Amino acid sequence: NIAFVDTEVGLKDHKIHDIGALRYDGATFHQASQTALNKFLQEGKVDYICGHNLIHHDARYLQLNGILIDTLYLSPLLFPKRPYHHLVKDDKLMSEQMNNPVNDCEKAKELLMDEIAAWNQLSERKRKIFTLLLQHEEEFRGFLMYVGAIEKDDAMIGVSEFILSEYKNHICAHADIPALAAQSPCGLAYALALIGTDDYQSVTPGWVLFHYPEVEHIIYMLCHTQCTDGCEYCNRMLDIHHNLKQLFGYDAFRTYDGEPLQEQASQAAVDGKSLLAIFPTGGGKSLTFQLPALMDGRTIHGLTVVISPLQSLMKDQVDNLADRGFTDAVTINGLLDPISRSLAIERVQSGDATLLYIAPEMLRSKTIERILMARHVVRFVIDEAHCFSAWGQDFRVDYLYIGKFIKEYQERKFGKDAMARNHGQTLIPVSCFTATAKQKVVQDICDYFKHWLGTDLQLFASSASRTNLHYSVIHVDSDGNKYNLLRSLVEQADCPTIIYVSRTKRTRELAQKLTRDGISALPYNGKMDADEKIHNQDAFMSDKIRIIVATSAFGMGVDKSDVGLVIHYDISDSLENYVQEAGRAGRDPHLNAKCYVLYSDEDLDKHFILLNQTKLSISEIQQVWKAIKDFTKQRPHVSCSALEIARQAGWDDSVSDIETRVRTALSALEQSGYIERGNNIPHVYATGITVKNMDEARLRLTESPLFSEDEMQNAIRIIKSLITQKHIAKAQDSEAESRIDYLADILGLSKRDVISSVDRMRQEGILADTRDISAYLQDISDKQRKPQQMLENFAKLERYILEHIPDESLHITYKQLNDNAVHDGINTSTEKKIRTLLYFLAVKGYAHKKEDGVRNLIVTRD
Repeated sequence: NIAFVDTEVGLKDHKIHDIGALRYDGATFHQASQTALNKFLQEGKVDYICGHNLIHHDARYLQLNGILIDTLYLSPLLFPKRPYHHLVKDDKLMSEQMNNPVNDCEKAKELLMDEIAAWNQLSERKRKIFTLLLQHEEEFRGFLMYVGAIEKDDAMIGVSEFILSEYKNHICAHADIPALAAQSPCGLAYALALIGTDDYQSVTPGWVLFHYPEVEHIIYMLCHTQCTDGCEYCNRMLDIHHNLKQLFGYDAFRTYDGEPLQEQASQAAVDGKSLLAIFPTGGGKSLTFQLPALMDGRTIHGLTVVISPLQSLMKDQVDNLADRGFTDAVTINGLLDPISRSLAIERVQSGDATLLYIAPEMLRSKTIERILMARHVVRFVIDEAHCFSAWGQDFRVDYLYIGKFIKEYQERKFGKDAMARNHGQTLIPVSCFTATAKQKVVQDICDYFKHWLGTDLQLFASSASRTNLHYSVIHVDSDGNKYNLLRSLVEQADCPTIIYVSRTKRTRELAQKLTRDGISALPYNGKMDADEKIHNQDAFMSDKIRIIVATSAFGMGVDKSDVGLVIHYDISDSLENYVQEAGRAGRDPHLNAKCYVLYSDEDLDKHFILLNQTKLSISEIQQVWKAIKDFTKQRPHVSCSALEIARQAGWDDSVSDIETRVRTALSALEQSGYIERGNNIPHVYATGITVKNMDEARLRLTESPLFSEDEMQNAIRIIKSLITQKHIAKAQDSEAESRIDYLADILGLSKRDVISSVDRMRQEGILADTRDISAYLQDISDKQRKPQQMLENFAKLERYILEHIPDESLHITYKQLNDNAVHDGINTSTEKKIRTLLYFLAVKGYAHKKEDGVRNLIVTRD
């Protein structure tokens, strides 16, 4: 006889608020009494008590007499393959109701019946393996007793033979299975469940990795540790030459001046080493990390995170892999619309992604952090690694956060104790790639990872020579002559061409001018609309257009083999930049390509002016430091945008690169130890849900005049997600994830739409927020600005304004109103305070104000 039990426990008081139970005979129980529950179970002579997360949650608060069955721990063991069980979300049952434990009991019963059916469908040998590994573990023993699967203890001796036989050619034949079974039988069972799926895109749920972090290590030991004796599995799955042919169709790796550096770097990655590879542009960098990543995905279901500076680079590499038939590369970047972003996140979470391309600034996103915590991340790849060094071209401030992120990610994932046992060295290896790097840049990169991750990068460096490129520098006297020469070079070459210019405005001007003259061209720059960027890049890559006029934002990593001409209409910022940009020509080593630089004396003058404008002075850094000190007078932590900091520093926020300059200043302060910058944290909201279930929410939304039909559907999706997240948080003693960015990311909505919908649901009382406002009092010892005195002064001025608004309206200037208030004894009155108070009164609906054309203020009492 079996009964299903579920409890509602307060997150703060940790007391039972409600209990639900469902007995085998259909009888139900619904009240918060432990005594009454025991009577209900005794009346039915219940032997087994089942629930979802029963053993480590409900049983902590209830005195249960019976054999416990927990559907939570069985689910990833019996449903390891996509699609996963429809009732389970993360580690909780899906629910559309806030507080209905009887409903959860019914869902737990349905799940148990499905688990029993799945158990019976396993091969006899698999059932025996799982029984031998798990029959002494409290999370599984009750179920194994219920299905009559308990074995004799002496049968454990033969478990290694059973595993090697059942998983032949899926694991290394020489793996030390007895040691793994003795150290972590649960971890080994979960690892075998995933290995047995024959679907490399299935993944172990994040909560399993959290409770059993050894699962990742066990899978690695079984499936990615090359045995010295050699076996059929290792020779097939872990051999880079076999996989190079199998995955990419190549017979051999590329060499550089006779040196097999690509092969050596690929082997080092497969062996789990951290490395720095310096290969020329078009020299096969991408394959060097894509091959090990695809191998890791197919052997250990791992995710390789590729950090890249440019959106065009990410899109191009994902598209190239797709053209080769690989659909398991995903990018999450600013070019994606909300729906595409949501789908990309879902693909990473579900296991569809083996390679994830992101920009370095994305590492500060809580959404990215959350999805990476739930995956087996096997390597971080940093492309264009010269961006780490202030001595290198294209220095990117956000690159300096990568090491800190990886270090903190590992500590959260594996625990600080694990990191200490590894003597501070990285548990997740890194691969760095760049095309050109000075010795100082190489040293900076190596020192950076030694400092943050305690790892030494193995160096694979080739020369940057490209014998199939022919360089020419041509001096011109005027812009007219330069344009005529450009036209002549383009017409003569008649091939895919990239024309580089230094300013975004000139990309459009020059492309339009060429098109008017019968030479079709499209522009590309970093400030273009995302859709136009994608359209223009696709048009060039697919040969719909043969000429693109671009800033340096285009081309880094773009792999178009037949570019036969690169013309620098404006000179590059540096020699390293020029080598990178010119290197986009002649990717096909059999193609002889030409690279031209067109310049005038005036161009050189402009170049040095631009270089000086990009410098950040010590006084500007000090201004940012003062702004931060102003923000943190009232509290040690502050969340604000780069624009807010710029304004506080007194900078002109209309300057085009203002945010980059602020971030650069912040990085300098952080590197010097003055500040610590954390993750981006949009405000939390909607922490209170007033409806009991989705039916009530739908009814309230349908009756509301604030929502159109489309808006109502979005609102339903939002409230359903909030209820689910709240339900998930219930048994974890943690807050629900109700942040703006997370909801927008997972639902495929814009942040603006989410905020608007939540705001209207709050107006309707469907949502509430217990933290609508946070107030901070300044230090009471500050005699200049005592908070109580400030409040009293504002209240006195507010009363004065309200008393002096006549019944009809008040026509007056701000200055006159302030003079009157001071004359009448309100000595603390200022025009700024009056503006603030009138704005508040207007927002709250207590008064209406407007200004006529001659700056007269008209105030009307509401």
